[in-house]
Amino acid sequence: MRAVRLILSVVILLCWAQPGGARTPWMENPEKIALGTGLDCLYHGDDTSSTTIVQIFVPGGRGAVPQDRDGLAYLATHMSLEIPDEGKARDLMAQATRMRLSVWEDCSIIHIECLSENLEAALRVASAIVQDPLLTGIRIDRAKTMMSLRGRAERDDAVASARNAVLRAFYGDHGYGTTAYGTDDSLKAIDRRDVLSFHRRHFTRPGVFFSVGTDLDKETVRALLEKHFAKFPAGEPVASPPALPTVPDDRDVVLIKDARQTYIGRAFVLPAPGPEVYAKALLLEIVLGRGPGSRLWDLRAAGKLAYNVDARTVWTKSSGILETYLETENIKSVSASAALEDVLAVLYDQGVGEDEFESAKIMAGAHFLRSIETKPARTMIIGLFEVLGLGHGYLSGIFEAIKAVTLTEMNAFIRDALGPGKALRVSIGPGDPDGPGME
Repeated sequence: MRAVRLILSVVILLCWAQPGGARTPWMENPEKIALGTGLDCLYHGDDTSSTTIVQIFVPGGRGAVPQDRDGLAYLATHMSLEIPDEGKARDLMAQATRMRLSVWEDCSIIHIECLSENLEAALRVASAIVQDPLLTGIRIDRAKTMMSLRGRAERDDAVASARNAVLRAFYGDHGYGTTAYGTDDSLKAIDRRDVLSFHRRHFTRPGVFFSVGTDLDKETVRALLEKHFAKFPAGEPVASPPALPTVPDDRDVVLIKDARQTYIGRAFVLPAPGPEVYAKALLLEIVLGRGPGSRLWDLRAAGKLAYNVDARTVWTKSSGILETYLETENIKSVSASAALEDVLAVLYDQGVGEDEFESAKIMAGAHFLRSIETKPARTMIIGLFEVLGLGHGYLSGIFEAIKAVTLTEMNAFIRDALGPGKALRVSIGPGDPDGPGME
């Protein structure tokens, strides 16, 4: 299986980067432009389509949310996208312009996607709302209702629920440990003053920046951004230090849920996201659970103990949180949990061999390329690399970082990350597969 995986990975890489073939967008590093308004723009020339992606990165994110105010970052950012009248909404729809938002651990992002020929019209509408949102009680209450519905849907998703539970266990019940859509209690507690305060603190020139992927030349982009986004207030830099995770005394996170499947996971704290650490974490994800040939894949393909396996890392400025997990039938939960423990124990004790390591390197590059295949994804990862301190040039630098990791360094990283007593054990389902009374 791992030999097949290696062959597939090589084929993917060759399809993406053929000598003398078409230009690959990821090979063009973005350029940082200082705008006359005092904001920065990460400009990425990308002529694969006649579309433009403008993403506005706002500092703070979940990490800036105070205790008992879960959802505040999402609510404040959402209000910056509330189109004030139906006429402007119809104009955007007629132009095929899309606006949406996402909230990450250390930032919120406003996404604007449009045909390049409609960029000025899209920015004219978006800039007016983002820089001066209409924060009325009626609009805020309507947004809260929407968030409550999305929060319920998120809680029905075991993978999303596990992620929230893991972050809360490591970081506590504020900041990174909050849920993006809030809880019923937190949404009731948030009022207009909270939203206004958050917006005034974070939507300012010292922290906001743009990430743009476009076929337009950079001077055109510069002129349009300077014209339409000149009203961000000066404000003060947001200088709150990122929180550090702490492994709790009780390392068992059990969420009882009436479901036909059981989620079983383990979570580990990784160091802060430097270039080498980020590359090693990606390699560890590949080895553990990223697709056919990974260690957990054998539990699915051969052991029939899972119908889904995966490994992923949630990054903050202070650290990474590696989650590796499987989803299985309830009746197999005990066996599946034990098998997951065995996989992690063997990897910790023996590390990876040379052939598996070289395969993982190729697969890591292929996985990253697939993850940034679309223009919006490339534009966003450029901005996220900047937020995490990796720098926008890591878009192409990640490949050299992966290549530079040695087998000895990788196995040392595994032993440090997966050491005994460091795992948070997570279970979501009818019961605790590691506790009494199961099977």
